[in-house]
Amino acid sequence: MTWIIVSVISYFFGAVAALLDKVLLSGRISHPSVYAFFVSLFSLFALLFIPFGFQWYGSVPTFIFLISGFLFLYGLLALYAAVQKSEISRVAPLVGTIMAMTALFVYFFPVGGDAGRIMTITWGQFLAFALLVGGGILITIDFPLRKKESISPLAVAAGICMAVSLLLLKYGYYQYDVNFESGFVWSRIGMFLGGVSLLLIPRFRKEILFGLQDHGVASKKNTKTGMLFLANKVSGGTAAFLMNYATYLGPVTFIQALSGIQFIFLLILAWVTSTQYPHIFEERFGALQWVQKGVAVALIVCGMWLSVMSGARLLIY
Repeated sequence: MTWIIVSVISYFFGAVAALLDKVLLSGRISHPSVYAFFVSLFSLFALLFIPFGFQWYGSVPTFIFLISGFLFLYGLLALYAAVQKSEISRVAPLVGTIMAMTALFVYFFPVGGDAGRIMTITWGQFLAFALLVGGGILITIDFPLRKKESISPLAVAAGICMAVSLLLLKYGYYQYDVNFESGFVWSRIGMFLGGVSLLLIPRFRKEILFGLQDHGVASKKNTKTGMLFLANKVSGGTAAFLMNYATYLGPVTFIQALSGIQFIFLLILAWVTSTQYPHIFEERFGALQWVQKGVAVALIVCGMWLSVMSGARLLIY
């Protein structure tokens, strides 16, 4: 199946982008709002797809795709805030877990659908949910415990926003028979509008304007930051494009089930880079941490896969 290959490649580039997010947010870009705003500007590169099949499908599907992109931008903002404060190998799996749990919640409590579906839950689906919860809790704990150590609740907000964004994206494609190019362009425009909306919030506006002024000064640090940002956006853009394409080709539930592969990629990459740049990543990879993180990721991967294999389907199917 083509969508499986596309999904795996997307998750690898997603892991690389997440790693670079941590690098950039560890001193090079001081505020998550500034980073999210820059990302929203880069989303306009999607306009290059307009000559390749872009069509107008009406105001309703357009609005759905715009909201999808808007929510994704705010999901990124919450993610960046969480990444800045915590280990990337813990935040990313937690966000993925919340996304999968949100998808399951939508299945059992569909908007405008059969609310009694919760009564049909099977033991397999219950076990999948339990594994996701257990893995999500375990990934937030890093043994041995350190005082005042926790993962920001914004990681939960990020997972919910991104999950709803993907569900809306698939709903727009499926319900209105929209081609890939059109949905992708409108969702990226929605991301741009989300970035612009940050300027309406006084705190974010102050941070963004200061960031634009600071990063506009020519310096060796800013040049290197720009190169890292470009590499990050190439990786993230490739991941986003492939994820959108995989979402267009295949079922969201199976794609979410495969997302555990990204955590495995990220765990390996974080281990390699933390040995070279411990002042940036601050990851702990002793024997106890390897066991803890390995078990947590295994629980999350099994939970995601079991949720699909036990028959859970989303409202949009």
